[in-house]
Order: sequence, then structure tokens, then C-alpha cells
Amino acid sequence: MFMTGALLAKIGIVLVMFRQKQNLELLYNSLAAQSEKDFKIYFVDNNPDDSDKMFSVSLNAGINLNIEYISAGGNTGFAGGNNIGAKVAIEDGCEYVFFLNNDTILESNCLSALSASLANDPAAAAAAPLILFWEGSRTMGRIQEFGAKADFNTYKILKYYEGADYKLNESRIPDVAYADVMPGAATFIRADVLKKTGLWEEDYFAYGDEIDLARRIKNAGYKCTAIKKAILWHNHKWSKENKQGYYFEYYLIQRNKYLYFRKHGLYFNLLISYLTDSIKFPFRLLWFIKVCDLKLGFYYIKGTYAGIFGHKGKPRLHFIK
Repeated sequence: MFMTGALLAKIGIVLVMFRQKQNLELLYNSLAAQSEKDFKIYFVDNNPDDSDKMFSVSLNAGINLNIEYISAGGNTGFAGGNNIGAKVAIEDGCEYVFFLNNDTILESNCLSALSASLANDPAAAAAAPLILFWEGSRTMGRIQEFGAKADFNTYKILKYYEGADYKLNESRIPDVAYADVMPGAATFIRADVLKKTGLWEEDYFAYGDEIDLARRIKNAGYKCTAIKKAILWHNHKWSKENKQGYYFEYYLIQRNKYLYFRKHGLYFNLLISYLTDSIKFPFRLLWFIKVCDLKLGFYYIKGTYAGIFGHKGKPRLHFIK
């Protein structure tokens, strides 16, 4: 552990970092502007060097957020890093844990709206903000998602309002929507629920974690919600030049889908999914070439068989350090 923040807090924000310091200024400024001040950041450093941590220390000197720096000792992935931070937050007595991507920007009332929603609804285990695509400013533009529906047997997720224009749909969006699954980019959850359900599935490393945790939340008798007043922008940038990012994502999405089927004994669904993926592969390959390159199809297939044969944890890919 690098250093310890001096203050305990009601909300523990878990921030996993791996060579992404370029996102921190927008995020830190939005956290400093929160109307809810009773929070602490658990900065989990997956980076083998100190560059992200040192940048954060320098940036925070002028902002003064309550941050605890934790060294993960290597790249533990989304799941492992979040679990490290959550365990410390829970041990510190945080009432809520907010798993937050570092490429996000929060509206000033985001934390207060999320915490109030859970405080007023004992049956709700977790809450998610209304997530908008970041387009360079705090405009109410396109929606990334506002809750999502999941089929826990087939691994299918449907994000509500995905891609829709917020202003054209504002009157249709409810203040609170019940959701089957929370977004990995921003999951606000009660600490006592995590003690019952367990944390993120580290066998997945990254991707596929959300539906697995949501399944356990549902089985424990809780529900999840999405809160309209809690607004967050996701500054997630993809370009055709980011080939390794695409390889990493689609390898893990495919692998972890089949690991999920194996974990929960859904072998018939595994077979159906494999047959469907095989039939659709030529059409998906055309899309892969359009957004990235032909090699993306190779990683998609590689991920499929890695999952079927039960390869877990950190991917065995040459570009993953």
C-alpha cells in the first residue's frame, strides 16, 4: 500500500488504474464538485510502475480529495482490482461501494442521488446512474444506457435507451427504473449486500462480470435500479487504431460468456450459443474488418475456445502485461 487517506467515509469509490492517467483530471474535478462530500477514493494501481499514482498525487495537490493509494502488485484486471479496493472500503466501514471507471465525469448531484435512492429503498441492492456518451462537454446528448434487462440463462443483455437522444426521450424516461444488471463502468452498491453475494468474479479478469454479480444479487432476493437524477458521462474512446484494445475486449467477451455458462451449469445454452456464434461468424467478420481488422476475428475465435475449455483469469495474450 502506498499511502493511506486520513478520513473514513460513507461512500467508498473504487478506482482501478492501469496506464490511464489521461482520464483523471476530468474525473477528479467532477468529484470535487459533488454535493455529497462524504466519500473516499480507493485508488487501486494495477500499473507495475508508479506513473499513474504519481500523476494522481500531483493532480490532487490542488484538489484535495480523500484518496487512499493501494498497490495491486501487478495487473489484476477489472475484477481483481475492484475486489482489492472493495475489501479495504468495507473494512473501513463504508456503507456504500461505488465501482467507477476512471474515464467518467459525474454531474454534481450524482453521488447524492445514488445514495438517497438506496437509503429510501431497502429492497434495492444497487443503483446505476443515467449514463451519457461524453462528447466534449456536459451536454445532454446520446444515452449509453439507463438500466438493462438480462436473461441470466442465455447471457443476453439489452441496454435500455442505448443510443437514444436524451432530449427527445426525456419525458419518457422514468425517475427510477428497475434493472436486471448494473453497468461495470458505474455500479453503486450497498456494502452489506456485497458481504452476502460476494464480489466480482476474478476468473473473468474483465468483461462479463456485471451479469454474474447481478445474477447473485437477484438470487439473494434484491433488485437493482437506475436513477434518472444521477447523471454520468462516459468518456470511453475507441478508434480503429486501438487494435489491441479491440483484441482484448472481444477475446474476453467471448471467453467469459462461455466461462459463465460453465460456472452456472448452463451447458445446453453453451451449445446453442456456440452454434449461433458459428453461423453468424462470417457476418461478424465483415463488421470486425470495418471497425478494426481481420485479426479481430482471430481473437474472437480464440476467446470462444478459451472459454469452452475453461481458461480462466489473466488472458494468455502476448500484449497483456
